[in-house]
Amino acid sequence: MKMRKFLWSMVVMLAGAGTLTSCLSDNDDDNTDRTYPVLVSNGAYVVCGGNFRNDIDGSLTYYDYTTKTASQRAFQAANGRGLGLTANDALVYGTKMYIVVDGEHTVEVVNAKTLKSIKQIKMTELMGTEKGAHPRHITCANGMIYVSTYGASKSYGADWSVPTEGNGYVAAIDTLNFGLKDTYEVGSFPEGLAAYGSRLYVCNSDYSACTKASISIIDLEQKKVVDTYTNENIVNPTKIGVAGSGLYVLDMGNYNDKPSAVWNINGYGNCVKLFNASFVTFYDRFIYAVNAPWGAEKHDYLQYDITTGSTTHFTQDGVFSPNAIAVDANGHVFVASYRKNEDTGYANYSGNGYVAEYDLTGAKVGEFDCGVGPNAIVFNTSIVNMKY
Repeated sequence: MKMRKFLWSMVVMLAGAGTLTSCLSDNDDDNTDRTYPVLVSNGAYVVCGGNFRNDIDGSLTYYDYTTKTASQRAFQAANGRGLGLTANDALVYGTKMYIVVDGEHTVEVVNAKTLKSIKQIKMTELMGTEKGAHPRHITCANGMIYVSTYGASKSYGADWSVPTEGNGYVAAIDTLNFGLKDTYEVGSFPEGLAAYGSRLYVCNSDYSACTKASISIIDLEQKKVVDTYTNENIVNPTKIGVAGSGLYVLDMGNYNDKPSAVWNINGYGNCVKLFNASFVTFYDRFIYAVNAPWGAEKHDYLQYDITTGSTTHFTQDGVFSPNAIAVDANGHVFVASYRKNEDTGYANYSGNGYVAEYDLTGAKVGEFDCGVGPNAIVFNTSIVNMKY
């Protein structure tokens, strides 16, 4: 089976990548100060989707670690214009930040420190209307960004009985001139994607229709889709990570009798359920997750160690209605949430949300307001020299 061969080669490659080598001097008797570079986080950017139904534009909130202040509509303040409807994802890569805006069919390219616009990529102009419509998620590798788009995918009927039609795409975009390098046709309604080595893995969600869900495997050297993985257990994949024992996929289930969960597809093609989860992020050897099924009174905040297979609760102190999770370079966990609508008792989907911050011990160390519909968090980082 081709899929097993691809996954096994990936695991072998990852095993070699996990070895770290120290190159310190043999002479440890001198008193010379030595330094080593460390990546640290200085602030958090919160991508807020807004509310499409109520015509509320997306926005970007910036939280400064030093001043402990949150600046609302930071993109608008820097550029004199808003992001538009349904800001969906973001990525900091090198000196630039890329913000994916589904409703405007754009990817905003800004200076990662100042937020000043460098380029607004119109995906429908770059790829054509049938391929570039509705950009969803983004990843990076080797001087390129990769953006998934719904493109020609068509949804099912109101009664959910009609299967989805058409396929989505992935655009490979050069980060120097923002030109389109390659276009890949993937599966139905692609969402999250992850690059590792010469492979790009793409979650084809099928828009929760649960009829054509799959994972496309793109060989970036051959510049083509080389395989498509399907499994009856994975019906609505939306996020994917690559680690030492294979692929880790967040499957959102069918919102009815199949709960959302994280599955491990290992090197032999086996698909194993790890735990129920609604939102995940991948950090070092860990998966951080929030399990917040609709209507649940209690949420679980989980840390899964992929090297040991152990799952713990990283905190017992949660938020009202979680909608995103991320971990910064300092190891702090950030969870974004809707606020409670005091009139209905449910989440307020048209009002500003908030973000809670937890330290390495799981203690809540801060909270700040953000815009409407927080759905992604990325970080302002820098390299500092530490003494040893």
